[in-house]
Amino acid sequence: MLRARRLEEVLIAVPKQAHDRLVARLVNESFFHVEEPLKDIPGSSSPRFKTALVQASEKLSKIQFYYSVLRLQPVIMEGVEVRVSDWIHSFNEYVELYKDLDRFFDVRTSRLTEIEASLAELKRLKELLEPVKHVAVDIRVLAETARLQYALGIAPRDIESYVEELTSKYNLVSAVEDVDEKTVLVAIAGRPEVMRLAVSSLVKRGLTLIVIPRSLPGEPSEAYKIVVENLGKLDEEASRIKSELLERIDSLHGYYTYMYAFREVFRVLANTMETGTTAFLRGYVDVDDFNKLISILEDETGGAYIVYRLGVRRGEVRIPTKVSLPWFLQPFHRIVQMYGDPDPEEVVPTVFLAITFPLAFGLMFPDAGHGLLLVLFAQLYLKRRSPDWAFILTVIGSMSIITGFLAGELFGPKVSELLHLPAIWSYLGFHAPPLALPAYAVEHGVLELVSELLYRAITISLWMAAFMLSLGTLLGVVNSYLKGEVEELIAVKIPKFLFFTSVTLPFLVLFDARKAGSTIGLALLDLGGGDPLATLVLIGIIVSLTWLLLGEPLIQVIHGHVPLAGLARSLMEVYEVILMAMGNVPSFLRIMALALAHSSLMLAFAFIFDLLSGLGFLGLAFGILVYILGNLFVAGLEGILAFAHTLRLHFYEWFSKFYVGGGIPFQPIAIPGARIVLLRHSS
Repeated sequence: MLRARRLEEVLIAVPKQAHDRLVARLVNESFFHVEEPLKDIPGSSSPRFKTALVQASEKLSKIQFYYSVLRLQPVIMEGVEVRVSDWIHSFNEYVELYKDLDRFFDVRTSRLTEIEASLAELKRLKELLEPVKHVAVDIRVLAETARLQYALGIAPRDIESYVEELTSKYNLVSAVEDVDEKTVLVAIAGRPEVMRLAVSSLVKRGLTLIVIPRSLPGEPSEAYKIVVENLGKLDEEASRIKSELLERIDSLHGYYTYMYAFREVFRVLANTMETGTTAFLRGYVDVDDFNKLISILEDETGGAYIVYRLGVRRGEVRIPTKVSLPWFLQPFHRIVQMYGDPDPEEVVPTVFLAITFPLAFGLMFPDAGHGLLLVLFAQLYLKRRSPDWAFILTVIGSMSIITGFLAGELFGPKVSELLHLPAIWSYLGFHAPPLALPAYAVEHGVLELVSELLYRAITISLWMAAFMLSLGTLLGVVNSYLKGEVEELIAVKIPKFLFFTSVTLPFLVLFDARKAGSTIGLALLDLGGGDPLATLVLIGIIVSLTWLLLGEPLIQVIHGHVPLAGLARSLMEVYEVILMAMGNVPSFLRIMALALAHSSLMLAFAFIFDLLSGLGFLGLAFGILVYILGNLFVAGLEGILAFAHTLRLHFYEWFSKFYVGGGIPFQPIAIPGARIVLLRHSS
């Protein structure tokens, strides 16, 4: 779970007449990772299987496009038997069987793609025409008149003074009309020779011209009606096409399953070397699966086989990595793979990330109500489209529910008060919830708690920094040991671990930002000041930096080289480790910053609600609406920001300490849930 599985490279030789049976069995059993044959093996691979592999892959890509248009994930059907007499002949038979279905989906998904593009353009045009839908004058004629040109557009509100300036400068006629709080409608007319200059200047200032396409009337009112009518027609057509496609989705699942199966088979056949009598196959198996491979070879060849064990050879460029994780950790491996697959000889960080990622996200996004919205979004919308990401969002949303309860936040302060969440913590003997933020103190009128809650948030953020940076550099030590990089381990990794542990130790031990800061201050400015912990920190920093500075030159001496040859690298390592500490530790304060932003935004919407609710029944109703919309806005915006910053903390601040991620995944030939059934064996 913490390390990749040990894979053994094998070279298999079997009689050609047994090769088809072996291929079918290997695909059905799903444990063999096929690789290109060694160049020094006599014989050649069949070009027809390479062509068939390309054809099957193209079919799969096309079917995956159909799924993507419908916003669905491809499905391999359970219990399907792929009946084969001759590999390529049977493949062509299945292609022919689904030819009409392919054409059915091809025509409709192409049309659906066209409709979606048209809808996007029409919606954009509708938004542009919205402010002028009442205008019943042909603005295209006005704009194209030889002696007078006319332009109409939408612009930011701050453009109004600039329009007046241009009007006076070029002797134009202009009008500016409010559209909403941020935008205005600008109309401007004048002689053609000056209009080009004026319009160009306005476009640079943010003016978006309203240009009605030739296919529509020049009158905005008529054009708007036609656009709205066309939007309705296209929406209706799109819904009808989607319904038609979904009615045959089960058939598409079957088509995908068969094409996937043949793609896996052709992956093996295209990488098989053949002589007149023998077929050679090369690949990787889990060490624990080697006996299973032998058993299959005995069954399918009657003992007429040769297996050459090339052994467990680490450090090769193309060796795959097999990661074995329990089901509840596998979705989080998707996040690790966004950075890169692990190398065979490095620690798999998924176990740690599955803990730190939800924790960091929950601390940035502490609201039980918004966490619940995230869970509902994952389960009701995302689960069908991407089960792994739905699981991840469910976990991090659940963490937000926990941290939100600990922060006394549930859909902001108003709903929290309504459900007596602060009273629960008071009843439990807390003057404020354990993870409460300064906004909580402001809302409840206990301003004396503001500084205390702020320092608590800073403490939590810096404790996370201390934990993750110390763990990251420790894992860097472990990785160097696993890879056998003894010199790197001694000269760089161990002193880096000692340095980061020394710098962050006060935050880990004291769990108090002020005391930890004072301890580091004593260590650096007062040579420890007689404080045991500060003295320990000082010793650790001095020893680690000295170690880093001397490590590489000493290794050069051991190898018989001039020590100065390694001094440049040592100086860079010292500079880098100090720079990383100065940058990485404060970077974790983004946990506090995101949490403060979240709670402050909700406090602002609570204040707006209070102001509106004092204006009578209509004010109360409008205040409730604003508060609900505010919750949705904050949940969406802050959720995205918290996820992005959590990714950054892990990829940049943490992974950079130990993780390379340059491996390739172990991909055994497999068709989950389906089986190859040979009716007879091709020669």
